[in-house]
Amino acid sequence: MKLTKKTNSFTLSEILVVLVISSIVIASAFLMLSMVQKQFRTVQTNMNNKYEVNFIERLLWQDFNSQHSISFQKEKNLLTLTNNIDTITYSFFDNFTLRNIDTLPIQIIKTELFLEGEKTESGKIDAIKITTSPFYGNRKIFIYTSKDATFYMNQ
Repeated sequence: MKLTKKTNSFTLSEILVVLVISSIVIASAFLMLSMVQKQFRTVQTNMNNKYEVNFIERLLWQDFNSQHSISFQKEKNLLTLTNNIDTITYSFFDNFTLRNIDTLPIQIIKTELFLEGEKTESGKIDAIKITTSPFYGNRKIFIYTSKDATFYMNQ
């Protein structure tokens, strides 16, 4: 009598099929991971840009409404805000903006100046319209000084 004990096992072709399918699933998972990481970086960049624009808008609002004299020198692209205690300057360059000695990484491509509702080129102003670069969404920021009733009564 011959005793043959057959052991259950996978054939070589079955193992190869499993390896090929596993490698396809793993490759697609890595591809999806890289796509999600790229999307995350894009969202993070957009949020940082939005934060920078909101930050400079907040600073300008605060500075415009806490200073007595506001002037702009077109040839130097320099905004000067002064009061009895302090002087704040904004210098607009091609790739960044300086506020006193602080660097704000925002590109401003266009500035429009206003004095009592009329456009002006330079000198004393009471409002400014700033347009950011396309990298920052071509956002338009309009900043003006708040004037109370005493300002109009004293004129």
